[in-house]
Amino acid sequence: MTQLVIILMSVNVYAQCKNKAEPPGTAQGEFSINGIKVQVTGDGDGNSTASNNIPVKICEGETVTLKNTINATSTNGVNYWLMPVAQYNSLSVPPSTPSTASASYSTVGGDASVTINASSSWYTGPGIYVITQGDNSGSGTINDYHHACQVIEIIKPSTPVATYSVCAGNLIRLKLEADPNNNYDEYDVTFSAVGSLFNPTFNVKPTSYPQTVSSGPIPGNFDRIITIVGQSKTGTCPAPTYTSPSISMTGNTIARPLISSITGTATQREFEMAVFAQNNIQRKVFMRDPLTTVNYDYTNPVSNYTSTSTTTFDKVRVIVPNANRQYCFRTEAVDANCPITTNVNLANLSSEEVCTTPANLAMVNSAVQVSWLRALTNVTGGVYNDYRVERLLTDGVTIDKFFPAINNISTLTLTDDDVVCGKDYIYRVITNYGQKSTSQLLRIKATSTKPLAKIANVFADVQATNNLINVKGFFESGTDEPTPTEMLEYRFYRADSYNGSYQFLQATVPTTNTIGDATADINKQSFCYYMTWKDLCDRESVPSEKVCSIFLSSSVSVINWTPESSFSIATDFYRVNKIDPATRLVIKPLANNLKNTYAFNAQGLPDSEGQVIYLQIEAKPTTGSISQNTHSNIVRIYRPSLLLSPDAFTPNNDGVNDQFIVYGRFVQKLKMSIYDRWGNPVFYGETDNYPNNSQLGWDGTLKNGEKALQGMYVYKLEVEDATGQMITKEGTLFLTY
Repeated sequence: MTQLVIILMSVNVYAQCKNKAEPPGTAQGEFSINGIKVQVTGDGDGNSTASNNIPVKICEGETVTLKNTINATSTNGVNYWLMPVAQYNSLSVPPSTPSTASASYSTVGGDASVTINASSSWYTGPGIYVITQGDNSGSGTINDYHHACQVIEIIKPSTPVATYSVCAGNLIRLKLEADPNNNYDEYDVTFSAVGSLFNPTFNVKPTSYPQTVSSGPIPGNFDRIITIVGQSKTGTCPAPTYTSPSISMTGNTIARPLISSITGTATQREFEMAVFAQNNIQRKVFMRDPLTTVNYDYTNPVSNYTSTSTTTFDKVRVIVPNANRQYCFRTEAVDANCPITTNVNLANLSSEEVCTTPANLAMVNSAVQVSWLRALTNVTGGVYNDYRVERLLTDGVTIDKFFPAINNISTLTLTDDDVVCGKDYIYRVITNYGQKSTSQLLRIKATSTKPLAKIANVFADVQATNNLINVKGFFESGTDEPTPTEMLEYRFYRADSYNGSYQFLQATVPTTNTIGDATADINKQSFCYYMTWKDLCDRESVPSEKVCSIFLSSSVSVINWTPESSFSIATDFYRVNKIDPATRLVIKPLANNLKNTYAFNAQGLPDSEGQVIYLQIEAKPTTGSISQNTHSNIVRIYRPSLLLSPDAFTPNNDGVNDQFIVYGRFVQKLKMSIYDRWGNPVFYGETDNYPNNSQLGWDGTLKNGEKALQGMYVYKLEVEDATGQMITKEGTLFLTY
């Protein structure tokens, strides 16, 4: 039988014995408590750790024997004083008379028996007390008075409190709990069984709680019963015995843990190991840095956990110190009920280790470059197979794109140029050793250094029907023009003049490369524009060439238009179109192929074109990608009516100038009055349809039918033109034969 004795001293100073102040010449006394000698005078010479200041435990109900071990020099005998520590601490000097003590015992021989129970006048229950002894022997001379004291702790006997576990390897681990009932100086612990001769007993002297006692390996599978007996320091405490129920010795079988993978999560520096689960088996996780050490520090696990059987594999979370360095891990299986606190059980250590795969992402020439650290070649239980790179969808789970396996252990980068600027991508790198090592989830937003194509073709077309300016642009084919999926938006800018200050006007989605600017007053002025576009990285292209809407203005019969081109390429020529004012459609061109001129006089047009004409300028671009003509606003011109009258006529019937006739242009109605020199009317004529009665006039005949006399006459013409305008003309004419 092996006996385990645990003796570790800790000091709890409850009181400190006081020196005897008088009479002079006090010497060291001696006495014993239940045979344990007390021989330190006063307070132990000022030492709080002196043995007489460390409580001696005595049980309630116990009879205490006090004995003087130095003969008294006088028949006055020996005195003992007993009192609670609070009362004792209130004294300035040790007690010397019964009046200063809760109880005193005086004997000639120095022997006293004190029963500790409720009938004792000084006893108030379990706690700290002080016993002081003096022999009262002398007359105050040197060495004729002896003094000693001892601090005691009276405890109430109670059944010890303990828990136990059956451990792997056929042993039991008992734990004396931190409980008020466990107040003994020592315990006798016996692991006994019926039918077995191996019943080990251990004597345990705790210095702190909880206190663990191991049975050591027990041969056979006999059920065991644990008994615990608590004892005070004096050894006479009548303590109740703790007896456990019958304990089955069927312990756990520990399986060597298997690590199948280590996988990085989306949390910085966090990884999850997949370790084969075994219910209620504790696991220790060890880590090493391959750059600094080959071996693991098995005394310093980085993680402890208890396995469960709810899944095939436990997901074990570990945090590495540096996300850009490799770290390797192994695990050890330990009985959760009886964990081993020192050393490592190689039989229960994983046969393999797993090492992290640090990886990074970078944008290189508009492509994503994935890089990672080289796989280790000295991984326990693993041989390098290949690298795998996977691109995931934004859920971080579904695989978006596979890349071919990389068998060369020294190939440490992969370039993915199938990316769109501005889009978020997620990657992971897998190193296959047999067991799998997956990097953390790596996220990147694709950027680009690729120059942005300029919008080469832009034009501004006035839509007179809708009172807006239509601005449209598109790329030149074959110039690395983007597709709509590579674009964020088109952007339109406007100024009041070609060299004016351009301000952002509007943005459109990538599938819409035109706007209708309804905020521009097309009948007030020309407006100038340019376009840009943004890629998915929010980069903006250089501006397109500036284009300006054609603004047309008129002054009587003359029209003028702005010279700035409405095309990003040159204007080939201008055309003057006659417009139907109702439909605003082109009736016909009135002038064509006008180059380097920005004015047109409509006065010379045939009268058949009308007095009021609506005109619009149409521009044609030079040969290029723009196939659409542009237009100006529509203006209305008014050609004044023209009225011509002769200043003389000869009514002699020679067929030449025989009648005073008015020649008019755009005349609708005419009233003609002629007077002689004295103001007498000699002729009046009128028509409401001058175009069909243009020969209205005076042939020189008076109202009485006679020929008018040769001479001067006055005429007055009242005309209404095609637009309703009234014109009056007066003058003189000469009649001659």
